[in-house]
Amino acid sequence: MIQTVTASGSGRPLVRTRRVKRIVAMVAAACLIVAVAFLAFLAGEHHQRQYTVLTGLATVGDHEATVVVAGRAYGIGGNIPWVDQQGVTHEGGWPTCLGTPGRAVPITFAEIPVTTPAGPTRQVVWVECHS
Repeated sequence: MIQTVTASGSGRPLVRTRRVKRIVAMVAAACLIVAVAFLAFLAGEHHQRQYTVLTGLATVGDHEATVVVAGRAYGIGGNIPWVDQQGVTHEGGWPTCLGTPGRAVPITFAEIPVTTPAGPTRQVVWVECHS
């Protein structure tokens, strides 16, 4: 004969009450995990690196350029996201407006602070060609 243990005076089996409590605890834990993940996402959205947009005259070399703004020189080289004179964004390659070495070309660009083994510096992250 199987004996069922009941909660004091309720007449309901104690096993069912424990099962409900476990389910409620699991649902509460899942909600807490989702809430923490959502808050972490929001915190990350507000702490992304900020970039600074600058305008200057780029002195063009062979797939490299230098822009001096307020006494600070910015080097541009290699593959870089860029926006052409028609407003089309290119995810990499070399900006066509910087294609002729020896020219000085007006551009807009964005830079961000970065830390290198040599110390803090600034890096150009995109270029926009003027029309």
